[in-house]
Amino acid sequence: SEGDLGVLPPLGVYDPLGLIETRDMRRYEIMEVKHGRAAMLGFLHVIALKAGVVLPGALTLSGTKFSDIPTSCFGSLEA
Repeated sequence: SEGDLGVLPPLGVYDPLGLIETRDMRRYEIMEVKHGRAAMLGFLHVIALKAGVVLPGALTLSGTKFSDIPTSCFGSLEA
């Protein structure tokens, strides 16, 4: 609508295909915030791994420890 962020005169709402009326934009805004938070958490995970942060204790009931998982950027995916 006209009062939203990013709406500037003289264009107003820039939606050349008319998608705002046909879709629930509030849902897309909520999903964007959720995915942004997940991306920030993933970034903090990489930073923590590079800093050498390893949780104590066992990861699985079979005895795999957190320290057994490689701490390289893609090492946790390969484990």
